[in-house]
Amino acid sequence: MNLNKLNRTIHNWVSIFIALPLLLIIVSGLFLQLKKDFEWIQPSSVRGESDALPVVSHEALLAAATSIPQTAGMKWSEFDRIDYKVDRGMVKFMTVDGWEVQVDTTNAKVLSVAERRSDFFEKLHDGSYFGDFAKYYIILPTGIILFVLWITGLWMFIYPYIKKAANKKRKARLAAEKKQ
Repeated sequence: MNLNKLNRTIHNWVSIFIALPLLLIIVSGLFLQLKKDFEWIQPSSVRGESDALPVVSHEALLAAATSIPQTAGMKWSEFDRIDYKVDRGMVKFMTVDGWEVQVDTTNAKVLSVAERRSDFFEKLHDGSYFGDFAKYYIILPTGIILFVLWITGLWMFIYPYIKKAANKKRKARLAAEKKQ
């Protein structure tokens, strides 16, 4: 079997095995690409009253963040992530369940409460939603195989041009030898 036939065979058969995981990566990647454009995926950051350093205490910020039903009674350690957005004058409290509460750092007023789906799409995208097995034994190999497909596809695209140039050189050499 020559190299080009082997290359096409690898390209064709390997693509079958990664079709579903690749579809998951592509679709979730599209959602992530658009996360700042659609509130449904990720809520917009609301500006607080002032972008100065936080005026209210951490306790007041936590009290405000836990004053809504979705986060009632939560402690600092129970939040998935807490992001200080000093340039926007607010703090984002994010739960494991996908809720985001934005609190003003000047007056501890709740600015926004919304479901944040971008974290879900990130977990789908990297496979961690399905656990470490899927992340390391399905999604990671899919990425590696996709790289192999890229190389084999690039070769299938370039090879005809290489072949054509080689034939042109060969014909020119043969024509030159004939003249002599």
